[in-house]
Amino acid sequence: MAVVHQLLLRFRRGEPATESAIRLSALLRRLGHWGELAALEPPRSEAPWVRSLGSLRLRRTDWVLGHHAGASALTARLLLLGCRRGLVLDVLPSADPGSRAQLAGLASRVELALAPSTAAARALERAGHRNVMRFTPHVEADRFGQDRAPHGRPRLAPGRPVVVCDAGSLAPRRPEEVLAFHRELLRLRPDAQLLLLGRLHALQGVRPFVRQAVRLRGLRFLGQRAHDERVAVLRGAQLFLSLAENDASGESLLEAMAADLPVLAFATGAVPEALDGAGVGFTEKRFAFLAELAVQLSESPALRERVVEGQRRRLGAFSAERAEKSLRVALATLAGPTLPRRRRRRPRVAVLVQRYGDVTGGAEALARSIVRRMSRHWEVTVLTTCATDHLTWGNTLPAGSSSVDGARVVRFPVRFQREMPVLNALSRRLFGRSLDRGEEERWVALQGPLVPGLWRHLSEEGGRYDGFVAFTYLYALTAWAVPMVGARTLLVPTAHDEPPLAFECYREVFERPRGLLVSTPEELGLVRRRFPHHARARVVGAGVERRPGDPRRFRRRHRVDRPYLLYVGRVEAGKGIPELLAFHRALWASEREPPALVLAGHASLRAEGPGVHALGRISEQDKWDALAGATAVVVPSPLESLSLLALEAFAAGVPVIGNAHSDVVRGQLRRSGAGRVYSDAATFREAVQAVIARRAPLARKGRAFAAKHRWSNVVQAYRQEMKRIVEEP
Repeated sequence: MAVVHQLLLRFRRGEPATESAIRLSALLRRLGHWGELAALEPPRSEAPWVRSLGSLRLRRTDWVLGHHAGASALTARLLLLGCRRGLVLDVLPSADPGSRAQLAGLASRVELALAPSTAAARALERAGHRNVMRFTPHVEADRFGQDRAPHGRPRLAPGRPVVVCDAGSLAPRRPEEVLAFHRELLRLRPDAQLLLLGRLHALQGVRPFVRQAVRLRGLRFLGQRAHDERVAVLRGAQLFLSLAENDASGESLLEAMAADLPVLAFATGAVPEALDGAGVGFTEKRFAFLAELAVQLSESPALRERVVEGQRRRLGAFSAERAEKSLRVALATLAGPTLPRRRRRRPRVAVLVQRYGDVTGGAEALARSIVRRMSRHWEVTVLTTCATDHLTWGNTLPAGSSSVDGARVVRFPVRFQREMPVLNALSRRLFGRSLDRGEEERWVALQGPLVPGLWRHLSEEGGRYDGFVAFTYLYALTAWAVPMVGARTLLVPTAHDEPPLAFECYREVFERPRGLLVSTPEELGLVRRRFPHHARARVVGAGVERRPGDPRRFRRRHRVDRPYLLYVGRVEAGKGIPELLAFHRALWASEREPPALVLAGHASLRAEGPGVHALGRISEQDKWDALAGATAVVVPSPLESLSLLALEAFAAGVPVIGNAHSDVVRGQLRRSGAGRVYSDAATFREAVQAVIARRAPLARKGRAFAAKHRWSNVVQAYRQEMKRIVEEP
């Protein structure tokens, strides 16, 4: 597949070109194309992952699609690029001669022009473009449902007509049109309200218009609102008014239609095609008549319902699936030759994982265990990052190819380091709210890791692999790679019940793979509840093989001179360590001979207190030595898809004390009968006492449970699922 970048004048949410580029990026990934967003004026604070044009590293075979939304310096810069060039028409050319001249000047210099409507295609053809391809715009209708506006609902007075007008649709240089309509509306209904929603970017002379309008009764400027607030406005109004004359796609109409809001639109540009008999179109801006029609639609529930029902039927033509199909046809010339996939004795499989090697992390440990065992059956290549620290994604390992445990590992540099304060602040604003795709993808990009080289590799070389195994749905590496290679992918999601799982952008990560390999029945239940149309799923989990340990060696090496509770893993807040330290401190103060607490693993916080031994990272043998002498293992994380530590503890004959807030850990302990759960300091103390009192029978149950988790079963499951991909394209 070709690499397809997109070029904008500026990245500004609410502008047609920006919104078009965001939606197009998702569709391009679903077609196997990767590319970056670049702008002449990228806003670092709003979208730090958007490149400046000067930093975009282009190859001659790359494509760049320039978004044309009027006369600008973008045209000249596009023509200077030493690669293949295309055009996306986001706004129909107006009477401005500069806009028309630039569009015509591009005709002989770009190889492909993409049009989101018949009107846009005709405008391109009139400008002299020969290779004009249509693609269907789309709306993610579920994002505009009644349940998507729980927060920020504006106070709309009941019983009065409320009309929403898309501020971006107002005709350039004619802002007085909205005032004329408003006057006629107030003449009929003095209590009516007209809301201007969106960015006033299309207007000239904005300030005088605003100064005049804000003094008028019943006229409110809402500006560029967050998505849930926008849905609340659309859902709370009676009518959507569009006065656009240069709409190239009709996407603002589609959003109103998805919110079950009757549409009244000037039938020019892409509007007639978008409505196609749905909604209400008008061909003359007679504002007295339009005001009468607006009042009639507002006051007649039966009429409103007939209009809305017609719009619902029409929306079926603008689904993401139809848009993907039409774009595939439009971009057929970009696909390039199909890379040969020779039949091999062993399938050639790429494993996608955010970190790999000597790093601390459950998903990473599982990936490494799978690679070690599957290398006998597959020709494995691990595609990963140069990072070892999941908090910063700093590039600490050299890029390029190397060997780990005998398997080929290709590392790609991460584009920029993650700033946790910035991500945490954004998370506080976004979690629990209904978002649009741009808001969600901004969070995913800041979550990282951003690995352009890896995605380019998949776009250009992905056809050489027979299949893929991708680990951890959450991170950008997987979230943006899986849609590209989904039909040949097994996803190991390691999903937790966490706020990002509610993001709609993850739906394609769970629906597009060939199969899901989940770790526990609890994780499968979570996936089913969140994504009812998920790919075929199978509970596979992980195996465990007990390694002999020497508890005396561990005690001597680390100077642990009393019974101890053991935790092995990342020592960080997200793993429940602060609560564990607090509960252990209370235990230490209340018991005569309390056990010590041993914490082993990479630490991002200070772990200290009476009886606390923070060891840092330890070797694999050291871990089994520690397990052999532990009174119990503690699993404090509230978010688990599978506790490998619990399985290893069971194999070593060690009971487990787990966080009751984790459904997965609670389920593992319930099925094994080999431990206790806690939810606060008091129940933590009770769990420790119970485990000490009944350690021998709990240990026997743990060993019996671990014996069922054989690596041979896991290997067989992975082989069966990959065979299905290889033999059933």
